[in-house]
Amino acid sequence: MISSPEEGRRRSTLGKWFRSGAAIFVFAFLIRLVTSWQVLHSIPIPHFWHGAEQGALAVSILQQHVFASPYDQRQLTAWIAPIYPCVVAAVFGTLGAYALASTYMLVGLNVLFSALTALVIYAIGKRVFGVTVGATAGWLWAFCLPDAVMPLLIWDTCLSAFLLATGFLLSLPLENSENYRRWGGVGLFWGVACLVNPALISPVPFLWALSWFWEWKRERNLWRQATLSAVLLLAVLSPWLARNYRVFHTPIFVRSNFGAELYFGNLGFESHPLGSTMEYQKLGELPYVAQKQHAVLEYIRNNVREFAKSSLHRAVSFWIVPKISQTYWLSISLLSFTGLGLAIRKRKHEALLFLVVMVCYPLVYYVTYIFPKYRHPIEPLMFVLAAYALVGLARFSRLWGVRPNTARINE
Repeated sequence: MISSPEEGRRRSTLGKWFRSGAAIFVFAFLIRLVTSWQVLHSIPIPHFWHGAEQGALAVSILQQHVFASPYDQRQLTAWIAPIYPCVVAAVFGTLGAYALASTYMLVGLNVLFSALTALVIYAIGKRVFGVTVGATAGWLWAFCLPDAVMPLLIWDTCLSAFLLATGFLLSLPLENSENYRRWGGVGLFWGVACLVNPALISPVPFLWALSWFWEWKRERNLWRQATLSAVLLLAVLSPWLARNYRVFHTPIFVRSNFGAELYFGNLGFESHPLGSTMEYQKLGELPYVAQKQHAVLEYIRNNVREFAKSSLHRAVSFWIVPKISQTYWLSISLLSFTGLGLAIRKRKHEALLFLVVMVCYPLVYYVTYIFPKYRHPIEPLMFVLAAYALVGLARFSRLWGVRPNTARINE
């Protein structure tokens, strides 16, 4: 069937819109902004901030000029990474602590981070799989309604998704680069990301190792570049690590709370610092964490099978929570793993980079506990892989689908 010139122009215009990163960004921004605005108007501001650790930390930074615990203002803390509370403190200092304007500004920043992530998703998909996959992934992210409310969470969640996706994009060219500036810049970037959320850098050593290994097989040794990147990452972290050592008199890598989180995930939240037992306040942060870590490790040693069973359950649940949109996330997860399998089968080098992130990042949550916000930082890569599977399925359908019968179109 022959298309008219007008229909051809219409398809060309739609194709340009579909492949437009600006259009993807605008739609992602507007959908999240409207959704957040509607929900925020239904929640009284005091209720919105109730029990918010980031807000309490921001107030201590402003009023006491120290990083004091959100659970006990009398003691210093390393429970939470430092950068995002400083962002909240900057907004509080400008617009007022817990003020309506501050709340709108922080939600608006999260909306911006999430919309910018759509552009990074587009760029990753375009670089690795082509412009059609990049655009499809960007639109999937833009119209992801279950994630449209994520900006309402005054936490580093939206920023973490943006940083992990951007760090992944920046790491892609390292395989073919001997440029010290590029390697150094990536190391600096991941250092900043670690001070936002330490879980983000769990795949980084393996990403670097893969890039180095591929170049080593080509008889190009990049160990100097990789070493420079690692040194600069540690240089960014060193002021915070030195602060932790000075305050607690023991080495602490960014956050202090892993032992406690391991306990909460396996033995319950009854003694959480926000609970009524006041154990945290009585013992102090590090003794409290040490006590919880000792208890949970004892439990694991005596209940290996139960711990393994719970971890397996968490490993499955990680990819499908929350229950309210379980079918949607099950579909996205299945598509993303299908896309990953197709990419590996086609021997794309970048597929192994995706695999490293998908395997390494969730491990800490498999043994502790899961919330939807914990998966959010790797969802951009999931959407790229899901788009690759969808585009591959569409092309397969066109190849093997039934062509329309045009023999009788003039009858």
